[in-house]
Amino acid sequence: MEKLISVVIPMYNAQNTIERCLNSILNQAYKNVEVIIVNDGSDDESQTIVERIIKKDNRVKLFNENNYGVSHARNVGLTKVNGDYVQFVDADDDLDMDYFNKMTKLIEENDCDVAVCNNIHPFFFTHLTDRVYNLKDHDDFLSYYQHTFAPTLPWNKLYKREIVEGLHFSEDIAFAEDEVFACATLGRINKIVSTKEVLYHYFFAEKSEEQTSAMNNIIKASNFWINHTSIFYKELECLPDKIEYFDYQIKNNLIPIKDIAEVLYQRVFDYTVVEYAAYVGTGVEEDKLLMEVNNIFSNTFFHKAVNIQTRYGLVFKSFLDKDLEHYIYKFNHNLYNLYSIYQKEHNEGVNPNLCAGMLFAKHFVLENNDPTNVNIINQLDTEFKEGTSANAKFVQRILSL
Repeated sequence: MEKLISVVIPMYNAQNTIERCLNSILNQAYKNVEVIIVNDGSDDESQTIVERIIKKDNRVKLFNENNYGVSHARNVGLTKVNGDYVQFVDADDDLDMDYFNKMTKLIEENDCDVAVCNNIHPFFFTHLTDRVYNLKDHDDFLSYYQHTFAPTLPWNKLYKREIVEGLHFSEDIAFAEDEVFACATLGRINKIVSTKEVLYHYFFAEKSEEQTSAMNNIIKASNFWINHTSIFYKELECLPDKIEYFDYQIKNNLIPIKDIAEVLYQRVFDYTVVEYAAYVGTGVEEDKLLMEVNNIFSNTFFHKAVNIQTRYGLVFKSFLDKDLEHYIYKFNHNLYNLYSIYQKEHNEGVNPNLCAGMLFAKHFVLENNDPTNVNIINQLDTEFKEGTSANAKFVQRILSL
């Protein structure tokens, strides 16, 4: 008999996407599902659409709240779950049509607590392979944590209920609250199984479309380079919460980490790298991004993040070098060329965001002393030097211009 899966969906003004989202869940081959929608004070037609669907399918439950934010909505949803498994889905995203069959099978056949999949996202990448991680083992823990963004997202995972039971999303931070929650689950997980399959589809609205995602809004905000409201600086805002969770887990031997720095600044570095891809992909002017990146590269937390990367075998050009601005300018210019050509040609097999990471490695990595390391920049640097992939060939072409 199929175990019950509880799907928690926070919803705010999702009239253009909620039906697509629900169809991807309700039409799964796996039928033993309850869908818990928490309406976060929507003032569009979202509630009406959901109520119409409820009349056709009683697996959907709707709970109306005032507009207290996505974290509050998810927290309310967590109090309503009855399932053996818990899945978070955002109201503008959707699932592969065999998501639940594949993810439950992964958990049960590998005796794991959580299954995690790759996801479609216009800027960020998880870079997962098919394997099982023992999160009580130091090397396995770091190997999993270094997979860019995979451990920091709640929605690309199917959890056994006990892993998330009693936890809550911070309602005091407006960005990366899901990352803090995901970090808090790590000490409860013994084993996690990953799949290279892309089973979760993240939705990113076009500039002209109305959207409510914090990531979307930050990427599209004007004057971020003046106000320090970019992804990098927003990520810094959740550091105090991450310190609290990691410190608790370290002191109570819940995770096999002794030095909090090993995990604390990893995401700060990742966001620095992908910030280029994110902003260039949405048309930010070249001189504005140049100003922003110069600010980031002089930031104290960025330097802490770079120092941590040396533990993963990377040696960088000095980010205090007097010629650094020249290096940044060259990288910035190549990156804009990359996106300009890709948008015209859409070359098969080329991922422009992975290419952006390769360009970063080409311009700033002096040595890669551990090319087998799973850290994303190690991987991309190694792939570029091998020169055989479609991404590597495309970057080589850009550098030759």
